Amino acid sequence: MVIPAIVLAAGKSRRMGSPKALLRSGGTTLLEDALARIRAVPRLHGSIVVLGHHRDAILEAVPLEAWVYNARYEDGMTTSFQAGIRRLPDAAEGAMLFLVDHPAPEAATIGALLDAFVPGRIVLPVFEGRRGHPVLFGRDALGEIAALPAGRGAHTVVRSRPGRVVEAPVDDPAVVADIDTPEDWDRWKRVSGGGA
Repeated sequence: MVIPAIVLAAGKSRRMGSPKALLRSGGTTLLEDALARIRAVPRLHGSIVVLGHHRDAILEAVPLEAWVYNARYEDGMTTSFQAGIRRLPDAAEGAMLFLVDHPAPEAATIGALLDAFVPGRIVLPVFEGRRGHPVLFGRDALGEIAALPAGRGAHTVVRSRPGRVVEAPVDDPAVVADIDTPEDWDRWKRVSGGGA
């Protein structure tokens, strides 16, 4: 089963005041940590990083094997996801969506999502009753997301056919952490014992 990862790192990081992808703790950036965790799971077939506003700063700081520039990043996150979908190999049966401002999950969490996946499904991690990220989308759902107009989020596709959604319970608070502000980042570092 061919399941690549798509990592979205195209936003402006307005509320943070600096690129969230380059937040550093424990010697690595959020983006580097996400890519390392993706590489640590052999069942994920590589990663595509979608860049936008901070493209040059990110490329200077982090060596990327595969990336795409979304010139429409200001039109919303869906356009970045679509840019990543367009770069998927033909053999991909789905893709796992990572958001750079959500700390990367443990390898066991990624494994739980892959274990729960069958073609045509959407798999979401659930921690203490809350749905989170990353999300594993089957090929059909990716096609629907690729056809969305700007301004319509991927959640539209998730909610359109609830019967295809699978929840994977995980013991990993990273799946519900969202880093938007310096306060969020400080809180996460305290909770996680030093960083992502």
